[in-house]
Amino acid sequence: MTREVEVAVTREDVVAYLSRLGPVELQELLLELEDRWGMEPVYTGPEYVIMGAPLDGPFVEMGIPEFDVVLVWAGPHRVQVMKALRAAVPKLSLADVMVMADQTPSVVMRGHHSEVHALRMALEELGAKVEIR
Repeated sequence: MTREVEVAVTREDVVAYLSRLGPVELQELLLELEDRWGMEPVYTGPEYVIMGAPLDGPFVEMGIPEFDVVLVWAGPHRVQVMKALRAAVPKLSLADVMVMADQTPSVVMRGHHSEVHALRMALEELGAKVEIR
């Protein structure tokens, strides 16, 4: 007579496992689960934060963490920083960008890992001081 032993997997175990996955592995796992369970991700477009007010976002429904790009200081090349912000966040008007550059720290964008780090690198190359939160 054999006994079956049931092993309980806790939420912490799942989170620990998922934390060890890289972005590509995590995306593949999400796609596999969507296929298996017949789900489709809800994508509404990129989320931007203009003067502290969010405007709809992706990835929230999928549970992928989002980060804020905070402009701490525009730096010595303020005009170039403003141009980079407008290029990265097309919904921003010139007036919005000017206020963000003048009234730092300002949250200029909310997005997933690759978006926010690309913007951070572009702004830091121009001499701006940027934080990811």
